[in-house]
Amino acid sequence: MLLGKIVGKSSTNQFYFLVESGAKKFMYVKSFHKEGYDVLAQIVEIEKEKGVTRAKCNILGYKDGQGVLRNLRTPLEPDSSVEYADDGFVRNILGLESDKNGAFIGVLEDRPGIKVYLDLNKIITKHLAVLAKSGSGKSFFCGVLLEEILERKIPVVVIDPHGEYSSLKFPSDNRVLLKNFGLDPKSYIKQIQEYSPDIEKNPEAKILKLSANNLTGSELMHLLPAKLTSSQIGLLYGALMDVTRVSDFDQLMLGLQSEENNAKWSLISIIDYLKRLNIFSESATSINEIINIGKCSIINLRGIPQELQEIIVYKLVSDLFNARKQGIVPPFFLVIEESHNYAPERNYGEVKSSSILRQVIAEGRKFGLGVAVVSQRPARVEKTILSQCSTQVIFKITNPNDLKSISSSVEGITSETENEIVNLHVGTAMVIGVTDMPLFVDVRPRRTKHGGESIDVVGTFADAKLELTPTSFDSLISSGNINGTKEVMSMIKPKLTKNEIISLVNKKVNSLKAVLVPCHMFACIKDKSEFNILVNLNNGHVVTDLERGIGKSLILNLDKLSEKENRVLTTCKNLGKGITPADVFQNSGIMFSEAFDIMNNLVKKGFLISKDKIYSLSESLSALLNLNELACYEKNEFLPFEFDEKLEVKHKIGDISSILKKFVEIKNSKECNLVKYDIEY
Repeated sequence: MLLGKIVGKSSTNQFYFLVESGAKKFMYVKSFHKEGYDVLAQIVEIEKEKGVTRAKCNILGYKDGQGVLRNLRTPLEPDSSVEYADDGFVRNILGLESDKNGAFIGVLEDRPGIKVYLDLNKIITKHLAVLAKSGSGKSFFCGVLLEEILERKIPVVVIDPHGEYSSLKFPSDNRVLLKNFGLDPKSYIKQIQEYSPDIEKNPEAKILKLSANNLTGSELMHLLPAKLTSSQIGLLYGALMDVTRVSDFDQLMLGLQSEENNAKWSLISIIDYLKRLNIFSESATSINEIINIGKCSIINLRGIPQELQEIIVYKLVSDLFNARKQGIVPPFFLVIEESHNYAPERNYGEVKSSSILRQVIAEGRKFGLGVAVVSQRPARVEKTILSQCSTQVIFKITNPNDLKSISSSVEGITSETENEIVNLHVGTAMVIGVTDMPLFVDVRPRRTKHGGESIDVVGTFADAKLELTPTSFDSLISSGNINGTKEVMSMIKPKLTKNEIISLVNKKVNSLKAVLVPCHMFACIKDKSEFNILVNLNNGHVVTDLERGIGKSLILNLDKLSEKENRVLTTCKNLGKGITPADVFQNSGIMFSEAFDIMNNLVKKGFLISKDKIYSLSESLSALLNLNELACYEKNEFLPFEFDEKLEVKHKIGDISSILKKFVEIKNSKECNLVKYDIEY
């Protein structure tokens, strides 16, 4: 399609043409060069004056005989025709053909037929920056990128200060839009594992403990949450000479107490604060567990104080980087959300994590460690870090300081494209680094749910505790409503809706009830390990099957056992399985016949089970002895939900707590609800 003809001054980089029809800003066009090849250009501005429309174009280049993109050596001729560039020509010149290393991130703006791929090898060796104002699509894009990375089984670690990336576990419900891009919804739940230093605030995560074994004196001084005086530094070095392990904070404080210098008291207070943070452990979370082929480890820092976040990021990234340099873990990708908090520009102040992130950005590419620097405040991110990211994905930014920061640290930004950043639509990104010129890309929909959406506060409480008028089951399904009571409650969100369950069932469904199961979430500690368990208050089970609210029974009364019964039971616990009365006689000192009678009595009370005169611990007792194996990693939050029936509480929280306290330490507990569906065919 002819758009117009070249007029006025033409150079090897730019030309103008008089618009005859159909031209739009950032449209790709082509023109024939007299030396025998077509040249690709892009409209960067359109001007209109006195009925005449003129378009300004930047020349992107042409492909030579060997398929190499070349710049012009001589300008295009005036009066040359300018035509609309077809998809195949644009794709060929820009090199946007798919390959096995390409991550499909979206399509060119106004060109739905041209898919855009990021070279994952390039990102992992030369880093990526994702920059945008809040709500413009940066976290959504990161979710898209992580989906592509997980598809290729590349290990990835996400520093997630807001807990928004756990949504990668759940498939998107936007099936129609995904189909337009040739995609289907998908869950990556088997590849996702969340970790957090506080599983009370983040119950869906496993406990994160940092390694204390390799902590050095210089690292300890760096991590202390205060600037030390020269006198305090001398005292600390002296005390460190007398301890066997730097991480033995008790021994360190004891050594300082023997010093006569009064500067010791503030130093002891600082070290005690670090100890009370309770993030260092001799049995730390394994680096090989965090970095594993095909696994995405999300470091969920939601609700963690900023000064503690900095310590965690410093120590964790340092340990991961050292493990990669030594070849202990495979190459991996590191995503740092809100990176302005962990590597701020120096005039905003140095933080604990700044030094290690500078080192990783500078040296990581040599070891196959790629970093994605994600921020909504580019002006606050250290410029040396931004400048070393060879690929940039920029969404809408309006803050003048942020715009200035981008133009000074990102290569390939022209005055035209800098002005256009302000006008980008939500979900459209300017991608720099794929080609010599910025590309405007409409980001594809996610295969998983998006976790970065704002909370709908009004919608959450709308019509709470509203009694709905019963309707026929057929109209319920067609309308998507539930007949019952709507409440805002603390609950674990069900994985499927009523309609989704019905669509999965091949039989005709006569009725489907949403049943609310009252539960309680307990934060427990056992052998210095922290974990959460979910207890069903209707049946007294530690929940292992979330869909049905069932699991291992806890109903045992240890208080009513006699002294000898307790001795026999303790002996059985130590022996494990395949126990005989002779074994108990040998290990407890209780006569054989008496041991036999007591063991049978313990069977009647539910503590033991017997088969062919061989005894073992009951399921309930085994569950209590191994509660850490029944840990629950689900998040409970306040949500509006409409249900048909609510089960009654049959077991008091105090009774459950008294049983649990005999086996674990309880840090805290809170109310929670589960949903199960009863189907009648």
